[in-house]
Amino acid sequence: MKKITTLIFLLSSLLSFAQKTSTITLTATKPDEGIVSLVLEDVHFHPNLGIGLADTRLEPLAMVNFKEKNSERVSTALSEPKIMRLQYSGGGVNKTWMLFIQPGDDLTASFAGNADVTFTGKNAAYQNFLKTYFLENQYQYLPFFGYKPSQIDNKSVAQQSDSLQKVRQTAYATFKTSNPPSPAFEAYVNATTTTEPFLIHRLLQEKIMRRNRAKKLDPAQQKELEDLTLSNFKILPDEALLSQSYREELRNWILIPTTRKFPLDSATRYELSPQAVTDVYNFSKTKLAGHPKQEEYLQTYWLNYAATAIPTIETSQTLLTDYKAKYPKSEYTDYFTKLLETKAKLTPGSNAPDFTLLDSDSSAVTLRNLEGKPTVMVFQFNIGAHEPSLKAMEAKYGDKVTFAYVTLISGMPFGSWKTYAQDRAGVKHLWASEDSAESLRQNYAVDIRYPFVVINASGKIVERWLPQEFPNNQSLEKAVIKAIGK
Repeated sequence: MKKITTLIFLLSSLLSFAQKTSTITLTATKPDEGIVSLVLEDVHFHPNLGIGLADTRLEPLAMVNFKEKNSERVSTALSEPKIMRLQYSGGGVNKTWMLFIQPGDDLTASFAGNADVTFTGKNAAYQNFLKTYFLENQYQYLPFFGYKPSQIDNKSVAQQSDSLQKVRQTAYATFKTSNPPSPAFEAYVNATTTTEPFLIHRLLQEKIMRRNRAKKLDPAQQKELEDLTLSNFKILPDEALLSQSYREELRNWILIPTTRKFPLDSATRYELSPQAVTDVYNFSKTKLAGHPKQEEYLQTYWLNYAATAIPTIETSQTLLTDYKAKYPKSEYTDYFTKLLETKAKLTPGSNAPDFTLLDSDSSAVTLRNLEGKPTVMVFQFNIGAHEPSLKAMEAKYGDKVTFAYVTLISGMPFGSWKTYAQDRAGVKHLWASEDSAESLRQNYAVDIRYPFVVINASGKIVERWLPQEFPNNQSLEKAVIKAIGK
């Protein structure tokens, strides 16, 4: 018993050592009409309706209306440095500042009625540095650089971007002479400073190649852009994952050799093939062997891609077996296991999972209510999504099939939704609560790439993995004809 008590004490001590409370005080030093929010940008995979796992969780920590009170103290337990977004809205002004918060920080952000902020307290110097030299993302700099969307050549923009990079690098060298070094902060600054200017250069080069037209690049042009990435991107320490631009370019860089071996084409809607996903998963393991956090980040990312973007489950099962061996304590294993179990059940001829959704008149609608004729379930993540492209199909089969548009918009209240829901002949609009949406995610493996499910008159699945196809959704129509029994 004494040994167990000692073990519990040691575990508790380790946890308390690993996590420290960081405090941020938001205050208005004079009357202000602004609303200030603080959001934690946690680079951490989490389930997201429609895309499987999202690589960043945006966690609201506080929202303060300075009309109602002039101060709020926010505390959060951190075990490692995190990026936060401090957002101000008021008087027609909207601003966002990036904050670098470490475990144990005690920071005060003071607003003086002019939509600006002053930082004081422990490690305020980090915030003042970011405030001066870093906006939320590189594209916010384009208006300041004189970028003209209608203009093909924006040479001055590239020059301005290069100048900003030099200013940032010089400023950081000065910053380090009077502030304690933080490996995570240095990695974040270096990752953003080196990646963002390159992304702007590539944007401008692609604009020149396309001549301001919506056209596909030819193979030589595509290779030129890819070569820019291959020659410019450099792997930085694992803490660089704090930078969104770095994460995006890391994925792009690691993917190029694979897409050269397994080219993307319109026939597969430019999705990676099973062979390509397996290749990039293994390549990520090899290329990032000395960078464990980035290696695990990418392998989780590609496993998620295999489990969501590829209709069949063989590839994701193989990758998951390898993933379990490599990361036996991963918190994501259970998620992937359940997802693949769900996908295995959604086969033609299997019983469609039941659901309870709301019609615009507030009446509950279940799968049984729709039986009697085939149903096309359409998962919508935006109001009216897919409906314009399905109108011709509605007109053609509306007397034989029910088209059920299921709205899955997080945070949209029923009262707001029903003003947009206008049923037509052969069409029903249905609203999913947060709980119902989660149930659909678990039972139908909802994915934005495969928004359709065709169910026959007796409630059995005809086809589940039907992609959006422009302009005519031919695969969907074939499944509808099969459900009708023609």
